[in-house]
Amino acid sequence: MVLLERAMPTTLISMLAKIHGENPVVSEAKGVVPTCTCALMPKSGGKQGECKWCWRILVNREGLWFRVLASRYGLVGGRLKRGDRNGSVWWRDIASIRDGDASVLGSWFPENLSVHVGNGANTLFWLDRWVDDVPSCVRFSRLYDLSENKLATVAQMFSWGWKIGGEAWKWRRRMWDWEEEMVVECRSLLLTALLQVDTEDVWTWTPDPVEGYTVSVAYLTIIDRTPPTNNVLAALLWRKDVPMKVSVFAWRLFRHRLPSKTNLFRRGIIPSEAQLCISGCGQQESETHLFLSCTLFGHI
Repeated sequence: MVLLERAMPTTLISMLAKIHGENPVVSEAKGVVPTCTCALMPKSGGKQGECKWCWRILVNREGLWFRVLASRYGLVGGRLKRGDRNGSVWWRDIASIRDGDASVLGSWFPENLSVHVGNGANTLFWLDRWVDDVPSCVRFSRLYDLSENKLATVAQMFSWGWKIGGEAWKWRRRMWDWEEEMVVECRSLLLTALLQVDTEDVWTWTPDPVEGYTVSVAYLTIIDRTPPTNNVLAALLWRKDVPMKVSVFAWRLFRHRLPSKTNLFRRGIIPSEAQLCISGCGQQESETHLFLSCTLFGHI
């Protein structure tokens, strides 16, 4: 997909727009992006792969697919809109994972994100974890329910004024005394918040802050969580849009039923000294080793 992104210049995108009979949309960042290019959206190969697209779109706002989605669905608070039922199923799946309401993974993806706020233009005040370990919409859920600025960015709230009497605090109704105390507590957290006008917000994948999001780390993070129930496994594996042989292979992987050497040893088929990986790396050949950590097969 990276090669495709590099190989599609503005002229090619304009040709696609003419073929589909649409007028290209001019992007402030990179030129022309037609809405018809959404027909080229890639098909994801799994939830970890979809999370990778969430991460890529989050950190690479200058990339081709971010510009395509922005021209197709628009932005709100610096964030791509989810779109309606007439939009791409692929994008709706990506957006549901990004927003933490996916039926299978839940809030797993946003829970593993953190942001270092610069100018605050790409960080949502209520929904993102930026001033505390939990989003403000969770810690101050009552205030979030009453707020008229639910999708405001940190930069917008700061410009409107979040001190006493500031325009950032707009409520649907008059506040009760105990609710006003919550506002005071929320403002006290903002005393240490310093925005840097010339610096963009930087997102971090907390399981691996150095390398960022990778499918292998995501897999290990999911496995380390609470073991999935049968319903969750069924939703992940048995899908109509996935070939049966792929679903069966994945089922055997989750159930540790693949004929790896560690499994063959446990069944008494091979001796203990024959458990080493066939690549010659010196490690035992388990499913996790083969698919993730092997120096030879783990990179395929």
